[in-house]
Amino acid sequence: MTTTRASLAAAALSLALSASALGQAPTPAPAPPAPKPASPAPPSAEAQAAGKALLGKVVAWLGGEKKVAGVRDVQTKGQLTAKTPDGEATMEVQSAMVFPDRLFQQIDSPYGRIAMVVTPRDAFLFASNGSQDLPPIVRTELLKQVQRIPLHLVQKAADPKLVAAAAGTAKVGAVDAALLDIRYGEVAVRWFVEPATGKILRTEHTTTTPEGKPALMVSDYSDYKPVDGFPIAHRLEVSTNGEKDQTLVMEECKINAGVDPKLFEKPASATTPTPAAPAS
Repeated sequence: MTTTRASLAAAALSLALSASALGQAPTPAPAPPAPKPASPAPPSAEAQAAGKALLGKVVAWLGGEKKVAGVRDVQTKGQLTAKTPDGEATMEVQSAMVFPDRLFQQIDSPYGRIAMVVTPRDAFLFASNGSQDLPPIVRTELLKQVQRIPLHLVQKAADPKLVAAAAGTAKVGAVDAALLDIRYGEVAVRWFVEPATGKILRTEHTTTTPEGKPALMVSDYSDYKPVDGFPIAHRLEVSTNGEKDQTLVMEECKINAGVDPKLFEKPASATTPTPAAPAS
């Protein structure tokens, strides 16, 4: 895999990690584990009560407890414009997520098609010239990305292991958004919520790069449209450590359309990835 091709793959994957992830070398070496941060102090009872109430608004906005409980898989297709070491590039990105632990992501660029697969057992990139294993630290972070998706987290709203806490307010455009900190196991994310509706306007989380360094990822959601009764943002702008480096414009989203299990199988030999999303 050429450095340029790896850089473009990194740009697509940086929706979950950082803009430079996996783009440093054709075969990334496993990084040393990052120091484990101290456990945060538990939020107050008042913050948790307010957080649960706000989480209830988000669940209602997404369609209600019964509806969100039925979500099994999400498939998307869109155009990603991202900064890479070779300059700004625009490419088609397709993805398939099966909750809670499978991800297929594919990019089509001027340099060819590249796909990335993460499952509980494997994590690898592959293209027409072969496959490349991803370091364990990347696999861990990408699995967290699947589990961090709002449609997945709200399914855990009644689970005692999920902690939701109100954390003040912050401006998002003209809106005084309510901050909602969500923690479920090793997954942590902050949602910026429109108080009147429960709409998620922005998310923020810290990830770990393959080099073991922390990176702050901020994603702004807009252009919501209904998809099978769910509000889905069709425009996503991502900043890494305060620098805007990606814009994703969604062209298609399918929920519970069914995902071919073969998408997640590691190829025995070089092969060209097939599209993730089902044909319209």
